[in-house]
Amino acid sequence: MEFSFNTFFGFEKDLMAHPEMLIFAALLTPILLMLPIALVGWVFRKLKFNMYIINVLLYTLMFTFLLGILTIFVLYFITDKNGIKLMYCWLTVFAGMFFFCLMNEKTITKMFTDWSKIIEQKDKSRK
Repeated sequence: MEFSFNTFFGFEKDLMAHPEMLIFAALLTPILLMLPIALVGWVFRKLKFNMYIINVLLYTLMFTFLLGILTIFVLYFITDKNGIKLMYCWLTVFAGMFFFCLMNEKTITKMFTDWSKIIEQKDKSRK
């Protein structure tokens, strides 16, 4: 059996009939997945467990939300609106963001820590 890009785990008919639903899925999936992962991260932080993989997943979902939805919008409006190909593109963006965040977790965490310190200093200087 050979692989075909015209199949997607049995969802071919739905993706081809309603490719615009992929926009909503690309928008809502990262947001809905962030909530339980953030809750697990909060529990891990309270128990003083390693937060590396939780941070990687949260950063992946955040960057996928920001860049994945932009990618889907651009591809949806300039291509043939093939839902299966759009889904593969979104999964490629997600996988790319995951590996990027996996390799750069410490740098991203330091960036957010530095930004929060700068914001705190500005708030103190205004008072």
